[in-house]
Amino acid sequence: MNINHTINEIIVKKIFGNSHNKILYLQKLQEKITHDLNLKNIMSMNELNEMIIKYWNYDISKRIIRGLFKQTDKYKRGKCADEIMRILINEWNNKKLGPIDWPFSQGQFDNFVQKINNSNDDGNTKDDKVKLAAIQFRRLKEINTLRNDFLETLIFEKNENVVPTLKHSRSCDFFINGLSYDQKVSRSVTKQFKRDFGKNWKEKAINNPPKVAEYLYKYQDEGRFGSDRRMLIVYLDENVPVENIKTKIQDINLEKPYNIDFEYYHKSTETKKYNVDCFCILLH
Repeated sequence: MNINHTINEIIVKKIFGNSHNKILYLQKLQEKITHDLNLKNIMSMNELNEMIIKYWNYDISKRIIRGLFKQTDKYKRGKCADEIMRILINEWNNKKLGPIDWPFSQGQFDNFVQKINNSNDDGNTKDDKVKLAAIQFRRLKEINTLRNDFLETLIFEKNENVVPTLKHSRSCDFFINGLSYDQKVSRSVTKQFKRDFGKNWKEKAINNPPKVAEYLYKYQDEGRFGSDRRMLIVYLDENVPVENIKTKIQDINLEKPYNIDFEYYHKSTETKKYNVDCFCILLH
């Protein structure tokens, strides 16, 4: 659904998240239109949804929602996230937690523990490995959340046609020119991409972002599979200067997404073909 034209209850939930945000929005909307919305002190969720849908106007609503977003903790975190990330990364290194990488795939903790239990280590060593992995996972989750907020804030500020969600919404971080996009940040172009293109993989990636996007869709973890529109942000280097990141995001054309065809092997239904629009920003 393109919110340039209309909106439904599902989209309302994705953008606003809760009744507090809906009421704030309607109060701001009342200031912009001549029609009396008859706002009451207590309104049901259905009443709020119906009123938002009935009086939806993309241009007015976009400005209101963008203004409300600037008051959220998410936006405030994003504005200073690069500095906090540096502190967290220094803490990681000072604690000698090893490479900044996932100790196990998200959703695969049970398999990770089973692998530890099947090893020949003694009980205390197994405990220590699980403790370390749990610490790494928690800290990396924190770092990644900040990184996502930082990048989302840069994208939000780059284009007036970006409408953010006011609360975290699964599979939707913002609407670009009326269409929903889910932001996904990757620290690699995938191992398969590097295997297929060998020592020149980085040059190949820089010259062909749609191919990187295809690999990210094709080789994503099945437990988190999605064929939705995405804003893919990919780190080609381990440490990319903040100014480089800002420049790359500033240069992207948000008017023309890539159209990607890809095949995905599902364990339950085997291979399926998909077509999706996405953006792909390569950071280096």
